[in-house]
Amino acid sequence: MPRPVILLALAVAAGIVMGEGFLYFPWSVIVLTLLPAFAVIVLARRNGMTAAGPLLTAAGMTAGMVLHLSTATLLPADHYVNIPRWDDAPRALTGRISSALDRDTGRTAFTLALESIDARKVSGALRVTIREEALPAGYGDRITCSGRLSPPRGSRNPGGFDYPAYLARHGVYAVLSLGRGGEVRVLEQGRGVLRAIQDWRERIRQSILRSLSGDGAALLLAMTIGEEGGLTDDLRDRFMAAGVTHIISISGSHLGMVAIICFWVTRNALFLLPERLYHRLTIHADPRKIAAGLTVLPVTFYAFLAGGQIATLRALIMILAGLTAVFLDREGDLLAALAVAALITLIPDTRALFDISFQLSYLSVLVIVFVASTWNSLALPAESRAAKLRNSALLLCLISVSAAVVTGPLVAFYFNQFSFAGILANMAVVPFAGAVVVPLGLISSILSLITGSLPLAAINQFAADTFLSLVSIFSRLPGAFVHLPSPGPLFLAGYAGLLGGTALMVRARLLARFRPLESPGRVSRTVLAAVTASVIVIIAATVIPLLRQEGTRVTFVDVGQGDCALVETADGKTILVDGGGTRDNRFDIGRHVLSPYLWNRGIRTIDLVVLSHPHPDHMNGLLSVLKNFTVRAIWGSGRDTGLPGYETLQEIIRQRKIPFQEVTAGYRSSLGSAALHVLHPAPDFRQKGQKEYAAENDRSLVVRMELEGRALLFPGDVHAEGERDLLRNVPDLAADVVKVPHHGSRTSSTPELVAALRPHVAVITVGDRNPYRHPSDEVVARYVEGGAALSRTDRHGAVTVRVSRSGLDVQPWSELMLRRISPSVRNGWWAIERENWKRVAVRTAGI
Repeated sequence: MPRPVILLALAVAAGIVMGEGFLYFPWSVIVLTLLPAFAVIVLARRNGMTAAGPLLTAAGMTAGMVLHLSTATLLPADHYVNIPRWDDAPRALTGRISSALDRDTGRTAFTLALESIDARKVSGALRVTIREEALPAGYGDRITCSGRLSPPRGSRNPGGFDYPAYLARHGVYAVLSLGRGGEVRVLEQGRGVLRAIQDWRERIRQSILRSLSGDGAALLLAMTIGEEGGLTDDLRDRFMAAGVTHIISISGSHLGMVAIICFWVTRNALFLLPERLYHRLTIHADPRKIAAGLTVLPVTFYAFLAGGQIATLRALIMILAGLTAVFLDREGDLLAALAVAALITLIPDTRALFDISFQLSYLSVLVIVFVASTWNSLALPAESRAAKLRNSALLLCLISVSAAVVTGPLVAFYFNQFSFAGILANMAVVPFAGAVVVPLGLISSILSLITGSLPLAAINQFAADTFLSLVSIFSRLPGAFVHLPSPGPLFLAGYAGLLGGTALMVRARLLARFRPLESPGRVSRTVLAAVTASVIVIIAATVIPLLRQEGTRVTFVDVGQGDCALVETADGKTILVDGGGTRDNRFDIGRHVLSPYLWNRGIRTIDLVVLSHPHPDHMNGLLSVLKNFTVRAIWGSGRDTGLPGYETLQEIIRQRKIPFQEVTAGYRSSLGSAALHVLHPAPDFRQKGQKEYAAENDRSLVVRMELEGRALLFPGDVHAEGERDLLRNVPDLAADVVKVPHHGSRTSSTPELVAALRPHVAVITVGDRNPYRHPSDEVVARYVEGGAALSRTDRHGAVTVRVSRSGLDVQPWSELMLRRISPSVRNGWWAIERENWKRVAVRTAGI
């Protein structure tokens, strides 16, 4: 039986998972919990086994489940989510800054621990964002500010990143956006050690910015003090392609590097002591224990100097657990130390289990411990220095390959990517970072607190630039990475079982081969059964998607305040109409929203991209899409080429050698089973009476598609004048499905146009709580009164319309999202669970 603490940690983690499942499928979880428990008790009695193991497992699972249910559902009575819901009225807030300042170009963000709202005492934390870098406040300051609270909202698409859930796991349920730092007034300045450390962090930041330049400065800031605001998307993509993105975030690897360096330096410094003093010291304590104890303080200091982020503190707990194991002469039992660290992390906050930082950190350390312990157990002979070097290189290679195999599906789940280059890159990049970049940068940074400027700036610049060049080499290797659909929970569960069982089988065979007297090499029937079951689960998870009957469908992707529609025909053609985007492209819709959605759909090639007009909320999201996918053709009007960002789009088109075609009214084409007809603008159309930027809306391409005997209309952002031109030049505008022009603005969708369209389905693509107050109530009423089934992406998320000759099936994503029960109110549990199972069935069949 595994050590009790390991068994307890696994049981608590399983209980947390069951607790999360209970929130959606309560009765199913109860049944699935009781049946195995009953089976274990029966088997234990029949085989005369001790009840200690089953009882400890049951206690751990129960504790994990209860803790998670209380953490995830119970909030203090004075928590701000329990007060009457906020509206658009400004609120006066008072609270204390409880996180390091998170700076980006032209933006600063932090977590505010609330004390009051409108003089009413409350508790809870919210995320505050200020649209400038200068801020007259810092960590620990008690401040007051005023603004409109809003619930966090991300893009709601199948398989997309759930931003509100991410914030909720960190105890944040509302966000506040301010225009200027001057809107924040400091009531009381923060004090204490943590505030002093954060002030030192700011001084180091300024020293690095003054002394270094370019990507090298951004890298050193990220890798030494956890300041990631200067990292561009291009820079992150290079690290992701090379499979070493973990190295630019302060995590277990960084703390581990610092711990190893401090331990090594301290351990060797003891040898420099006078012989008499050294012997007197070592009589009372092992030098390793002294080194471990003296390593605690610098590692803890570094964790807070790096911002004290939640992921960093979790890594600190792991490092401290490992140092404690050394101090207690238990360094050979690192699995137990890892289990203790997991319990210390999960008991106060069970939601940590569902964070990618927790999952990847613990999985990576688990792989390293397992491979290293197996290697040590084999005790391979190494009589010469060459043999020792060979064995060390082989061990490093095994760890890198094993880590990639184990964490690969999890990385694909979160990032839709697997890096083959990472297997090699980690063996070169991580040692270079640990031996050169991090220690050099950290020592220079600490010395800058004394000197006022960054010592060895030129050497740091060279090291950072060389490090980036090394990463770039791996990122450009042929076949360095591949984009994948996000694997589902069923596949991940089967993969985990297969890996665990296979690892135990391989370990047993190796020990039987190299240590036959110590290990018989037999594999238990339980392990064989688990591997067999896991293979069946993986096959089922792989085959089920292949059985889906996709047909023809159009999905209006939720890209916030913007337009984007994906048309997928029954014969396998894909057409993308616009790509969403933001004005400054600070948040890249194409990179973070649209590309992952396309990868999850299994799409690698887009046959046609239609750009209705080059406004940022239609165009900017396409920039990343053109880089990430094979695009066979692009349509555009070719007008207003001077608009911001348009030249960038054209440059990408030229680099990728994508055929670009200017089209106008009257142009017809076909793509597989889809017939396309451009209805507007005519070559001689001229918009009058509006400023140039606004006039571009009326020059939007209006494209009609005929699929399965149905007509779909994509009118871009045409206004009233463009609609009048349509009505004059197109005798029959009737369409079954209509993307409502200009996000439902009152300047569009005139009564004459809606009457001519007579749509069965109308979809408004619009952002939640947008500043333009789209859509207009009168426009919404106009379509509803005309008999259209109306959907909105701000309320329904992505809207999928299945198109067939027999009819139209509208499926909003909001109707497929699982509902949570309230554990304190038993009424309605079964109704909610039954509805959730129906939604799972629909999602499994294909949406």
